[in-house]
Amino acid sequence: MIYTTSGVGSVRRWIRGWPAATAVAVVALSGLLLLALVACGAGTGRLSGPSDADEVTGSAGLGGAPATTETSGTGPADGGHTGSGGNGGGDSGNDGAEPEPEVTPAAEDCVGYDPANLSVTQQGDAWLMRDGNHAIKLFATSLDAQDGVKVARNWTQICYIGRGNERADRRRYIVTYFQGPSGLPLGLAPSFDCTAYDPAELAVHEPDGDGWSLRAGQTSLLVLDDAADAERARLVAAGNTRLCLIGRDNDEPDPARYQLEYWRQ
Repeated sequence: MIYTTSGVGSVRRWIRGWPAATAVAVVALSGLLLLALVACGAGTGRLSGPSDADEVTGSAGLGGAPATTETSGTGPADGGHTGSGGNGGGDSGNDGAEPEPEVTPAAEDCVGYDPANLSVTQQGDAWLMRDGNHAIKLFATSLDAQDGVKVARNWTQICYIGRGNERADRRRYIVTYFQGPSGLPLGLAPSFDCTAYDPAELAVHEPDGDGWSLRAGQTSLLVLDDAADAERARLVAAGNTRLCLIGRDNDEPDPARYQLEYWRQ
């Protein structure tokens, strides 16, 4: 060890006057005292150093990001905050995918009628269900038209999904349903031709060479013109368990024109 102060030199001259054993003991104690001072200085540095800030950042990042990022509600931290379960601090935006935008369902398109005034009249080679002078639905056979009346008399409105689509085969993408219970006594049941499904499995699928499809698990229910129409159909289907069709097997050149969809619980 190098001493650089004059006071230290005086101490050395003073020590030289001591017995040898005493001098050795004093020197040893001085060395221990210096080591203790160095150790205390190093410990103080660890407590006040920059690692404190790192620890705070780490605790705020339990959800995957610093607290200021989480509270902003924007950026990839949102995915980690809701889906990572608070593990593995740095993987909050594990897939980086933005949530899909919510689809607004198509507006309801409904027409009211008097269920007590329904009738069937022949029109050329087809049969027309009507309310007085108001035409409601065209069918390929008289039997289909009578089944249409049996269903429609239980309601007061017929509603359409996709009536405004502009496809070449536009009728294929138009779906009907009824709403507004009539309160009339139950009449004869139609010939049911229905597909059962689990409402919990309903999902809308993007086009694959065709329109948007509504499915329940592996069961394909409908094909719609766009996402908004498909979402409207999903909402209607969610309150029921069967999708029924009148006129499924008609052999007209435009078969969709002579078919009527309706739902049952």
